[in-house]
Amino acid sequence: MLRPKRETSNKDRRQSNRVDHQVLVYVAEKEHYYVTRNLSEKGCQLLMQDPPPVGTELTLLLHLPGHKVFQTRGVIRHSDGQGNAVGIEFVELGLLEKVYFSFLRGVRLLKESKQFYEAVKEAQAPQRKIRIREAARKTASVLRVVNTILIVFFLGSAIYGIAKHNLLERHRRSVAREFARMRGSTVITMVHRQETVGLLGIPVKQYIKVEDAESVLRAIRSVPDDKPIDFVIHTPGGILFSAYQIAKALKEHKGKVTVFVPHYAMSGGTLIALAADRIVMDKDAILGPVDPQLIEGNKGFPAVSLVNIPRLKPWKEIDDSTVVMIDQARKSLQQIKHMVKTLLADKMRPHAIETIVTRLTSGEVTHDYPIFPDEARKLGLPVSTDMPDQVYKLMALYPQPGAKSTSRVG
Repeated sequence: MLRPKRETSNKDRRQSNRVDHQVLVYVAEKEHYYVTRNLSEKGCQLLMQDPPPVGTELTLLLHLPGHKVFQTRGVIRHSDGQGNAVGIEFVELGLLEKVYFSFLRGVRLLKESKQFYEAVKEAQAPQRKIRIREAARKTASVLRVVNTILIVFFLGSAIYGIAKHNLLERHRRSVAREFARMRGSTVITMVHRQETVGLLGIPVKQYIKVEDAESVLRAIRSVPDDKPIDFVIHTPGGILFSAYQIAKALKEHKGKVTVFVPHYAMSGGTLIALAADRIVMDKDAILGPVDPQLIEGNKGFPAVSLVNIPRLKPWKEIDDSTVVMIDQARKSLQQIKHMVKTLLADKMRPHAIETIVTRLTSGEVTHDYPIFPDEARKLGLPVSTDMPDQVYKLMALYPQPGAKSTSRVG
């Protein structure tokens, strides 16, 4: 940045600032400060003695209101050679400087609008109408300037967010392809993390939804029967029937199915893991119970707790809506037990299946109880802790707060 010597006195500065929209400009070739006129993003006029010839390029340092200093270059476009106004055209002005000049123009228009409104109070009736229209025109111009600045800002932010997301997606696909080539499989991912939404950065929690089932089912159906599937999952759970759709499709796939759990696969995520021929977990990763949770309004109630209400109080003291929920809770418990048994059928003996069903659905523990690999193995699940490095690399591309993504590679 050019650093000129400060030769202008404070008195000169105060005098120059009294003139509307006149600022100091330091000309490097003259080593001197000059007062400007008609300053805009296109150029300005300088009061310069013995100006250089027309066409001369100058290095300029603009001292703008608000303690803003910009360095640029300008070309002399006209001059009478006697030290009157010399016309300078800017030839090197960045986007930041242009936006700043637009801001200054908006401020000037606001001041002019205020002057018009004050003049309206003193004007005669015919003149008042003319000035009101002029003030409205000036105000509309200010709003257009402000609107342009806001549009540029929001478009820039949106483009940056899209570019960042696309770059992450390319990295994720690259790591997944490397993983698929190494194992000779098709890699399908279902990762739920908090997702930043919009320009305000509001985090929204992601769960297993109908859209997940649709996209994952399409990915599973596209895999040849004899090709293995490696399913990477990270989820707190979600809609039961969507999770069961995914789990059933994985179980029916004829090739080997391996589910990788790098951090956690709770509730519906555990249901999906039960469909696998092999579950690979990080040594600190967890599964969880799959007992149903009935939702009423914004509240969730464990089904196993609802069915125990008649043991705690007489039926006549239970309101009708709770009776309905108790009935639904009994049915949902029967359904989830059937689902778990179906997913584990042909994989282990009936006694082992009953042990797993009891542990995961009976309400012996809370719905968020963590089941680590050691306990999962004791239950009889085919769990390993040989987690490949590629899975960790993939999860590193889902920073917190991150985004949900379902993809198929290989």
